[in-house]
Amino acid sequence: MKQSSVDGWLGTAALLCWHAAAFATATGQEKPVAASAETAVQVVEVAGLRDVDEKRYRKIFKGMEVFEENHQLAPAASLRFRLYPRSKNASFAGLRVNLSRDGTNMPIALDDDHSFRLPKSADMAKDDALVTTNKKLGTYAWRVDIRTPGLPPNTRRLGDLRLECKVDMKGAELRQMIRDPSIMALVAVSDPCTFRTFTNPFFADRPVFNVTLVSGTRRESIASDWLYGNSTRVMPDAMYELVDWRYTRDRQYIPPIADSNWPDDTLLEFDYMDDSPDANKADVAAAPVRQETERQQ
Repeated sequence: MKQSSVDGWLGTAALLCWHAAAFATATGQEKPVAASAETAVQVVEVAGLRDVDEKRYRKIFKGMEVFEENHQLAPAASLRFRLYPRSKNASFAGLRVNLSRDGTNMPIALDDDHSFRLPKSADMAKDDALVTTNKKLGTYAWRVDIRTPGLPPNTRRLGDLRLECKVDMKGAELRQMIRDPSIMALVAVSDPCTFRTFTNPFFADRPVFNVTLVSGTRRESIASDWLYGNSTRVMPDAMYELVDWRYTRDRQYIPPIADSNWPDDTLLEFDYMDDSPDANKADVAAAPVRQETERQQ
């Protein structure tokens, strides 16, 4: 499979900085500096940054509109969202997700894979509602999750992944990434998901051993360059704070979503590291296609 060597989204990362907020502390002196009238000291209180794992609903709402506009890529699928571990200490124990507006919280039901659906509400978007977890900022990597029902076990559909990319890049902005100025300019005028020079890593359900593209009689494994974050050059530790995939490299793969030679109905077959060799292929061949009803929350 031919796919251009891609570092575009990191190419100008050195231009992007996080500027630390300046905090001032007022200190008093027991002795006056000089004999003079009492000097008034102005104390400025600076609120700390929110240490809450949250996303803006208005952006997610925009992603919902992108989903509806491009639903033909995955006509049988619904729009969901999913949480993955972002740090090595991330825990899902006791996890709760809420849709919060004006001090009120609406609990959101979680599936066993830590995915969930959200209601679509223009009013909540207008009121700048938040989707929050009860964990600290940086605990989870948030992703769009679009899956056509009825697929064989351990497979994904390429059209679903194409739509996931569009919903995130053109609307929801859930992925924590280094937003290269060239990419942001591209997002403003076009769709980066259709360009081969744009890397968009996806997460598998479990650590992957191999990913095979299947379309009719055509079968092709994804090259190792497009697994485990291998397409990304080594970054300084500080730069890893700008992305959310450092601790999920063993799940990462980059499918050819921009390659029109692979149709939307192309299946990706996953061999997982905890499977025996060829276990996935045997399962897919032996098991009937599951007719799953769409998960409802």
